[in-house]
Amino acid sequence: SNPDATFLHVLALNFASVVPKEAVEKWGADFGKHPVGTGAYSMTDWTLGQHVIFTKNPHYYRPDQPKLDKIIFEVGQEPIVALLRLQRGEVDILGDGIPPAKFLEVKNDPANKGLIVEGGQLHTGYVTMNVKMKPFDNKKVRQAVNMAINKDRIVRIINGRAVVANQPLPPAMPGYDKNYKGYPYDPEGAKKLLAEAGYPDGFETELYAMNTDPNPRIAQAIQQDLATIGIKASIKALAQANVIAAGGEEDQAPMIWSGGMAWIADFPDPSNFYGPILGCGGAVQGGWNWSWYCNEELDAKARQADSMTDPAKQAERIDLWRSIFISIMDDAPWVPVFNEQRFTMHAARIKGPDAIFVDPVHIPVHYDVVSAD
Repeated sequence: SNPDATFLHVLALNFASVVPKEAVEKWGADFGKHPVGTGAYSMTDWTLGQHVIFTKNPHYYRPDQPKLDKIIFEVGQEPIVALLRLQRGEVDILGDGIPPAKFLEVKNDPANKGLIVEGGQLHTGYVTMNVKMKPFDNKKVRQAVNMAINKDRIVRIINGRAVVANQPLPPAMPGYDKNYKGYPYDPEGAKKLLAEAGYPDGFETELYAMNTDPNPRIAQAIQQDLATIGIKASIKALAQANVIAAGGEEDQAPMIWSGGMAWIADFPDPSNFYGPILGCGGAVQGGWNWSWYCNEELDAKARQADSMTDPAKQAERIDLWRSIFISIMDDAPWVPVFNEQRFTMHAARIKGPDAIFVDPVHIPVHYDVVSAD
C-alpha cells in the first residue's frame, strides 16, 4: 500500500520463507517437521530434545560445495557441559557461546588463544522510563537518570562482554552516530537536573527486571546509582513474561531494565530499532515500547525515511534515521546501557581466519554444540 525500504528485509525473515503449497498440504500441522529447502544441506534426522542432523545435499547448485559431509546440532545440554565436551575434543563449536560463569577463566587461558571468536550484536540493553507516569513525564528527570547510571561498572558486572552504549542504535547498525557523545556519567550534574525538575530530594519509584542472572545484579547496580542522586528505586524481579506484561500496561512499570529481553534487531536496518520499541505504534497495550514514548513529529520523519526506496538515496535515508535517534536521546525516554558482544569458541582442528564468525543478527539459541564431519 506504500513504499517501504525495509520490505526486502522483511521478506528475508524466517517466518516469511516461500514454501511449496503441495508440501504444506501434504504434511499439514506436521509441516514444521518436514522442512523443504534448496540449501547446501538436507535434514536427515531430527530427534526432539536431542539432536538435528544435516547431510550434504548432492543436488546443490554449487558443485564444489558444501565442504562438510555432515553437521550435527546437539541440544539440551548445560552450557558448562558443552564447554567441557569442546575442551575434550568431542564437539567442534559452542552453540550458546562461552558460559558467563566460565568466561574469564576461558578467555585468560593461553591454551585457548586463537579459538575464541568475538562479534558485535545488533543489540542494545536499556532502561526504559514510562513517560506517561510521574515523575518520568518530566524530561529533566529522564536526563538526570541518564547521567546517574555508571555503565562502565555494569559492563564489568558481566565480565566485559559488552561495550557501553550511548544511543539506541548499536555500533554495527547503519545510522549509528559515532560522533555522538551521549550523556556523561555525572551524579552531581544529575542532582542539579533533579532539583531543576522540582525533585531536590529525589523520589521513590520501581525498577522492573527479569529474575535470571545477571539481571538482578545489574538492577541492583542501577538501584545503587539512582540512590546516589536521591532516587529510591525498589526492584521488582519477576519472570520474563511478567515483566513483558507489565511493560505493556500504560500505568504499571515506571522503569524497566530490559536485560534478557533487550532488543536484538530482526533485520539490519535502523527502522527495526524504532517502530516496535520507540515509535507511537509500539506505545499500545501489550506493545514493546515500554517507555510509552510517542513523538508524532519523529513518527512522520520515520515514515519519510522508510518511504525512501531509491538506492541512490540510501545515504540520505540513513542520515535521516541518524537524526531521529539523536533527537530521541534529547527527549531521553531510555537509558541505553550496553551493546552486547557475543563470544563463542571452536575446536583447534577448525582452521582459517573466517572459519567461524558471529552473526550480528541471528543468535543461535536453538543448539548447544556442533560436530562437523
